[in-house]
Amino acid sequence: MGGGEKTISGLIFIHRILLNYDNWIKIGIMDKETKKEFDNLGVIIKRGFDDVYGHFDSVDKRFEQIDVKLNQVDVRLNNIDGRLDNIDGRLDHIDVRLSYIERDIAEIRKHFVYRDEFEDLAARVKYLEEKLKIKSGK
Repeated sequence: MGGGEKTISGLIFIHRILLNYDNWIKIGIMDKETKKEFDNLGVIIKRGFDDVYGHFDSVDKRFEQIDVKLNQVDVRLNNIDGRLDNIDGRLDHIDVRLSYIERDIAEIRKHFVYRDEFEDLAARVKYLEEKLKIKSGK
């Protein structure tokens, strides 16, 4: 038998005594002073149970408050999940757009001429035009 079972069986025993003690007085097994002690014991036990039940009520209220707060947190986390899903979608869209931009830039670089190279070539063409006495198209 565990500790809880011993306590329950002890309480049942005390309960039986308290139910039958009026009969015990009648047949002379218990005197009025002992009856008074049992009455006091019953009051003490009742107060103890009332205190325990009061504590349970307090604990129940606290659990209800915690449950409400956890529900609020759950709602907020669901909102955050929705926002993160939205952000993921937007990042995916940006990633696709960046891929197109990178491809376009790579294509542009194939045909790109640096300014100093262009100026060098322009100067050479100008020199050749002057030597060959060709009028520039400018």
